[in-house]
Amino acid sequence: MSVHFKERVAKVTFRSLRDRPGVAADVINTLREEGFTVLAASFDSSVGGRGDFSVIVYEAEGKEIRRRREEIAEVTGAQEVVVDPNLAFVEFLNVLDLKGILEGLANMGINLEFIALTSGVLGVAIRRNFLEEVLLALQEEVANAV
Repeated sequence: MSVHFKERVAKVTFRSLRDRPGVAADVINTLREEGFTVLAASFDSSVGGRGDFSVIVYEAEGKEIRRRREEIAEVTGAQEVVVDPNLAFVEFLNVLDLKGILEGLANMGINLEFIALTSGVLGVAIRRNFLEEVLLALQEEVANAV
């Protein structure tokens, strides 16, 4: 397993999007067309045909999205666009012990602000002020961490 991190990211949540095929792709394409970098994405479960969709972007891009949130909400069909800054994004590659990683973070008192999982890769967003503590713990546990 290896670990990579980005120290300055923001989570952007598109609230109450219509749950229909292609909505996530539409949001990602809209962001990319505007020059934003989508580092990770996660769709929350829908209720009543609407759901929340969150992406991780670089913090500077999050500031621009916050400035333009009403315009971006209208273009994407979101009822609201919420930007949560001051996060760090940690990616665990070639994960063999998912439960161990998640329990380790929980035991450290680290709340996951975002989680995305694909085949062998776990991406989590945490409050930036916990990043150093997490990286130090990982260096003790994992030879290739960072």
